[in-house]
Amino acid sequence: MLANFLREYNINRLFLSITGLWPFQNKLARNSLQTFCFLVEISYCPFEILLIYDHWNDMQTIFEGCYQMAVSGTFLVRMANEFFNHDKLRRLYEIIDEHWDIFTSDIEVQVLKDYSTLARKFTKYYSIMMYFLTSGFVIIPVFLDIVLPLNKSRPRFLAIEVEFRINKDEYFLPIFCYTTAVIIVGMNIVVSVDAMHITCTSHACSLFAAVSKQIESLVVKTGNKNEIRKCEYTGNKNEIRKCGYMNTFDTLSEETVYREYITCLKKHQLAIKFVGILESSYQELSLFTLILFIGILSLTGIRIVYVLDQLGEVARFTFIIVGAFFTLLIVCYSGQKLMDESQNVFYQVYTTKWYDFSPRLKSLLIIILYRSNIPCGLKAGNLISLSIATYAAVIKMGVSYFTAFLSLKD
Repeated sequence: MLANFLREYNINRLFLSITGLWPFQNKLARNSLQTFCFLVEISYCPFEILLIYDHWNDMQTIFEGCYQMAVSGTFLVRMANEFFNHDKLRRLYEIIDEHWDIFTSDIEVQVLKDYSTLARKFTKYYSIMMYFLTSGFVIIPVFLDIVLPLNKSRPRFLAIEVEFRINKDEYFLPIFCYTTAVIIVGMNIVVSVDAMHITCTSHACSLFAAVSKQIESLVVKTGNKNEIRKCEYTGNKNEIRKCGYMNTFDTLSEETVYREYITCLKKHQLAIKFVGILESSYQELSLFTLILFIGILSLTGIRIVYVLDQLGEVARFTFIIVGAFFTLLIVCYSGQKLMDESQNVFYQVYTTKWYDFSPRLKSLLIIILYRSNIPCGLKAGNLISLSIATYAAVIKMGVSYFTAFLSLKD
């Protein structure tokens, strides 16, 4: 089962299995891992609320607790999306596996291979980068002891601020282990879900790209056919006789091209259907990602303003912002790429010499042109299209809230 999927995207299966989010996993293992990850992440929320409650008059601590709640929200929202869309995601992975048995021409297989290779590389590099940023965020005090040693012991502090109403120095080690576990589990969730989201989007792009390439090859065939047709009206009798022989081949060729265009149309419909399932599986998650990014950007920016004179703190919060920026960028860019690939089908059909085709072939092209003229993309909450323009707008909004919160600090 899922032989094609596991051959191309096995690394994504491994990441999802670690957190119990792989829908084909053993039910007991899946439920146990999901329960463990959920309890670890949700258990931290009461301590965040307690932190804000106990330091209500300290604006710095309030901003600290708020940005941590926003980050925790990104972990929980991803888990909730995988849980509530379990059946859709399971079907999504099955469809990906089926597509490898449907798109079987040399051109299509090559396109699918190129995009699957790109998806695997992205998963590897994305996971390495996110784990590197997480490691830097957690162990920055140790790193500072090496590069910027002090004449006295450096004060110990936790990667994330927490309020247990106990002596933190006395119980530093268990608290440090607990907060580190919260961060590592949360990062595993982010990497596995986001990498699979981009992999599915990349596969959707490959479907449209495969259809475009197939149409491009048909353009060459129809171009050669038209050249054969033109020679029927030029030259001497021998040439006309020769062209008359080729005209029989021309009729057969047009029938072949017509059937191949029908196949392209059916595959284009499969691609559109796949995008519909993909969008419905991730639209709520995408919307919450945009909202939470605005909160993380603005609140973390305020925290940096509070600690501009502390190099270690500035570095830690910079890791958070870089990770948030990159996570949002790949989500928005993948949506933009999908729109571009889907519209490229329209441009490929439009470049054909449709005016030389038979009436029934023209009617077929009209169907493809009409549908491909509307770009297929992903939407956040079925409201906001994921694109580079959305990425810029969200950043602009985050900066606006940052300036608003900055006035509260003053």
